[in-house]
Amino acid sequence: MKAIFVFCIAVISVSLWGCTPVQQQKNSEDLSSLEILPHPDTLNLFVNETQALSLRGTSINSSQQTISNTGVITDAEYTVSSTDTTTRAIPSDTAAWSSSNTSAATVSQGIVIARGPGFTNITAAVGRVSAVPLLVRVASVNTAPGLSLDPPLVSLIFQDSIVVSGNVQQQAILVMTESSSHYNNTHVAYDGAGNFKVTVAGLQIGYRTIVATAQNPNQTNLATTRFKYVRYYEYLTSGADSICGDWVGTTLGRNFNFNISRNNLLQRYDINGHIDIQFEGIGLVKDITLTGIVNRDGTINASLSGTYQGFSISGSLTGYFTSSGTGEGGYAAAAKKSGWPSLSGSADWTAVKQ
Repeated sequence: MKAIFVFCIAVISVSLWGCTPVQQQKNSEDLSSLEILPHPDTLNLFVNETQALSLRGTSINSSQQTISNTGVITDAEYTVSSTDTTTRAIPSDTAAWSSSNTSAATVSQGIVIARGPGFTNITAAVGRVSAVPLLVRVASVNTAPGLSLDPPLVSLIFQDSIVVSGNVQQQAILVMTESSSHYNNTHVAYDGAGNFKVTVAGLQIGYRTIVATAQNPNQTNLATTRFKYVRYYEYLTSGADSICGDWVGTTLGRNFNFNISRNNLLQRYDINGHIDIQFEGIGLVKDITLTGIVNRDGTINASLSGTYQGFSISGSLTGYFTSSGTGEGGYAAAAKKSGWPSLSGSADWTAVKQ
């Protein structure tokens, strides 16, 4: 909105010989009001939730322009004032923020963090101008936290420890236990995205169950529980030998064969077989050699090698056993030839013992 006023006109007489205009201008800008956005009647948050706030300011821009006309005989001078009202965004980090009840919520650079049940007024000020306070209501979280464990659900291992990883909802209290090892971690650490990875050690031979529970920090009766099942054999024993034999795998709708055998000389389980892989640019390459071992944690570590029409094939096959007689994983391979770009092929696989 602009208003223009002529507040002083002094005219002595009309010049007979012309005039020479002289202009002088003065400008000023004042912040007149400040508003917190969003600004509902009440901002409702749950404990541990965050909310980003922004600021909008209204400024009054005023200017004065003095114009003088000087002639041979007469002089004339008048001043014109104008006013503009504008709104603009105010950077949140330039304001002074405050909370009237920090036990309910705190605020810093426009970021509100709900701390506990209750009410608070959030205020922002820029210089001498303060915004109308924003009323914030904080309530207890009324749901059980989300929790997921990475696959497999059932693991076959040949050592007394296993890595358990997954994701949990932020601010939850994560507890993990296993009875045979007396493992009891009441505060499993996780990163800013909720990802965690811990090693459960000291397992006893047999079927074991790892229990993970995500608790609501304010209402422990609200919780989510997930289980990971472990079948633990001693390495190179009659029970562990149950993995030995012929296996049939399936990938991209095609079958491949491999064998797991016990190698007493090298004290390990060997994997040998062949697999067909679909490559970009050259299509299906058959009978790629697969060789590797079964690690003590039950995972498969195998390499892929072969040749095809001048291409050198290399790669790896990884995976794990999900229970006695089944397995799954993935492979990644590359085909290289002089004068050609590197070609790739990858897919998941599942397998069953025959």
